[in-house]
Amino acid sequence: MEDRSKTKNPTRLYALRAGNAKLSGVLLGIGALVAACVAGYALWTLTQSPTGSGARALGGAEETETGGIAQTESIEEILGAVQVYVRNEQYPQATTVLEGAVAQYPSDQELRLALGDLYMLQNRHRDAYSQYVAGIEIGPSTAMIEFTAGTLANMLDQLELAEAHYSASMRMDPSNPDTPIFLAAIQIKLNRLSEAKANLALAGRLAPDRARIYVMRSDIAMRENKVTIALEQIRKARAIEPRELAWVLQEARVLKRAGKAQEAIDLLASLPQDELDMLETAYLFAECCGMVGRPGDAASRLMDAAVKYPEDGKLAFEVALWLERAGEREEAIAWAKRAQGLGYGKAAAWVDSLP
Repeated sequence: MEDRSKTKNPTRLYALRAGNAKLSGVLLGIGALVAACVAGYALWTLTQSPTGSGARALGGAEETETGGIAQTESIEEILGAVQVYVRNEQYPQATTVLEGAVAQYPSDQELRLALGDLYMLQNRHRDAYSQYVAGIEIGPSTAMIEFTAGTLANMLDQLELAEAHYSASMRMDPSNPDTPIFLAAIQIKLNRLSEAKANLALAGRLAPDRARIYVMRSDIAMRENKVTIALEQIRKARAIEPRELAWVLQEARVLKRAGKAQEAIDLLASLPQDELDMLETAYLFAECCGMVGRPGDAASRLMDAAVKYPEDGKLAFEVALWLERAGEREEAIAWAKRAQGLGYGKAAAWVDSLP
């Protein structure tokens, strides 16, 4: 059998990655459903058919009783076997095949990256990152490989490593607006706000219609206590995506910080009932009601949310606090006892502290 670990890999499966940052939908650190997106991206890459003999899938491979492959003629056939297993959601078998292949061909970049994708699919992000690092060291690296490595590093809370990978990705492909957005998100976490603003400016030139850019600028302005700029930026985002709940909540927070609590209440009150009953919305609404001297309305809003989350002891206790502020002592105690029954530890001490 040819020793593929000593030859330069032809571009096959991973050529299909190039330019697919949008496909992954990974927005680590800036509010996306990261795990689901990464798993979806990994599944997509693993189920793409490699060129050449890989189309034969299991046809030329001898299977062992444990689901591995005893003898395989080519890397393409290994990947073909993995694709069959992945499509049938037989991830342990796919892992056995790829781990064996990597042990046999440790210097094959394509196998390393495929194993990294398979680990991602199983939420084994640390293992996935180690395979991507190995793939980068083998080379050649690409913008998408560095981008994925940066995403994995961020998931592992390795922010400096994530910044390095995203920076490398941006050098390799300076035309992709996603990369400076994600790099800026890391830099915000690292409190490198000037660098984050520079990358968001670049992203804004590349993709001026991306609402997330203006949301992140708003967040930076809030951190710098520049409320007027924060409000201006979040309203630019909402002009692009007016119904995005996260953007509505951000605008309400900015209005609250600016002392415009009633405007924030009016904005939140315009949301559909299911979004109004979400915990984050309900808490923000209650805080704004408190700012305008309406603790009873704050309690009422949280009571409505408690119907949706009847097992939430913290929420029940918040209702008690607002009721007590509204002068409804007896009802407040009842809600505090409910919170205590739900296991919320502060409730009992609070009741005992009442005069």
